[in-house]
Amino acid sequence: METPKVLDEKASVHGVEHQAGLDLSTFRNGEFDGIVIPPRGSAERKRLENRLKWKIDLTILPIVFCMYILNYLDRNNIAAAKLGTFMEDLGLTATQYSTCVSILFVGYISMQIPSNLILEKVGHPSIYLPTAMAFWGVVSACTGAVQGFGGMVVVRLLIGFLEAAFYPGVLFYLSCWYTRQEIAARTAIFVGGSWISGAFSGFIAYGVMKNLEGAHGIAAWRWLFIIEGAATIGFALLAIPILPDLPGTTRWLSKEERLLGIIRMIEDVGARDEDLHAFGAAFVGVKLAAKDPKVVNLFIMMFCFSATAGINTVFPTIVNSLGYDREKTLLLTAPPWVLCTITSVLNSLHSDYTGERYKHMLWGPTLALIGFVIGISSTAKAPRYVAMMLLLQVYNSWALGFAWLTNTIPRPPVKRAAASACVNVGGNIPNIFVPYFFSYTGATPHFYVGFAICICFALFGLLAATTLKIQLSRLNKKLENGEKVDGLSGESFKFL
Repeated sequence: METPKVLDEKASVHGVEHQAGLDLSTFRNGEFDGIVIPPRGSAERKRLENRLKWKIDLTILPIVFCMYILNYLDRNNIAAAKLGTFMEDLGLTATQYSTCVSILFVGYISMQIPSNLILEKVGHPSIYLPTAMAFWGVVSACTGAVQGFGGMVVVRLLIGFLEAAFYPGVLFYLSCWYTRQEIAARTAIFVGGSWISGAFSGFIAYGVMKNLEGAHGIAAWRWLFIIEGAATIGFALLAIPILPDLPGTTRWLSKEERLLGIIRMIEDVGARDEDLHAFGAAFVGVKLAAKDPKVVNLFIMMFCFSATAGINTVFPTIVNSLGYDREKTLLLTAPPWVLCTITSVLNSLHSDYTGERYKHMLWGPTLALIGFVIGISSTAKAPRYVAMMLLLQVYNSWALGFAWLTNTIPRPPVKRAAASACVNVGGNIPNIFVPYFFSYTGATPHFYVGFAICICFALFGLLAATTLKIQLSRLNKKLENGEKVDGLSGESFKFL
């Protein structure tokens, strides 16, 4: 990708006018020759940065937010379809349904790392990400034509393969535009698309199930897949000409703004990266990530929180345990997702403002723990719905966890790309097995097994977050003592 290449470029370094101390006039055949960036901390520099961030925020964030809404609709509409005639029409058992839910994540997980490394190598996220989106939209729409268990397994597996490009790709994309102090709030806004999708999913399913059952001889659940898949294809085609690529290659930015985008990322890390774009660089990135104890700890933490949050794949089934009819059940799925969206964005904004990650990571899973305890203790409507409002609060740690990863693994870019993909793999493996804990015959309405397992994972996740905090505190002490960590010195970098 171009921004990492900018950081890796063996340009002349003469300690010139701007505070970064880097002369990039030789970069891209002198394209930036004569461009001077105001010193860091000056009023003019702040004005330029605010203008640049405002342009990028208004362009990138709405697009990736809407893309994620559609991503989650295509992934999880099977849960809403189950409340229709989906099971009967396809002749599925409860176990087969769980397999259809889970198999998507087999494809999704297997392609995470290769996709992110390809993206880092070839660049052009403005084409790569929407193209993947268009393809999974086509497959999702085709789900409406499936006639049995085998066909459903195939299309779900294919959707997983194609969706693998999206989430870790966008995380890496954002990390090439935003500094460590800016990334959490932007990640939360992006990920908020998935939570809003949870609310929209219920409303859309309600409208489709109520009004399109039997239209043109097609079952309502089939219309659900067709409509949402077509919307995905249309939006993907719209996104291609709108999304920017990267700071060095976005033509509608001025040369000054493009150079500023490059300089900001160099200053944020405090060092240039060595050139890792030779043959085999992708494998170097994977090796670097696998050998870093921080990445291992992040993997464990996000695995545990994801297992806790795995209820998202069966959330309509849990809400259905309240005993209401299909329409009310679909509508009642929305408020917990809306609340989750609001609290998560506010949590991440405050985390960016304070520059603190660990404490902000804790309270979401803690609220979810309380929700699971209430849920396992009572099946009465009022306390059970309060529990459902709390269960999804575990997602407060989801976007923030990946922002923490960006702060913790700042360089080199190939390592950050591999680490993002690896940790996202860990964050999706639980989606393969969690549905079985809630969908087996006799699980509802108590969900003893599922709730108990989620409680255990939440506790382990909190422990992993605490371990990571201790680990980073020790590394910061090394930096303060003048030692180098990951090639960075305490004068220019500190782990958040």
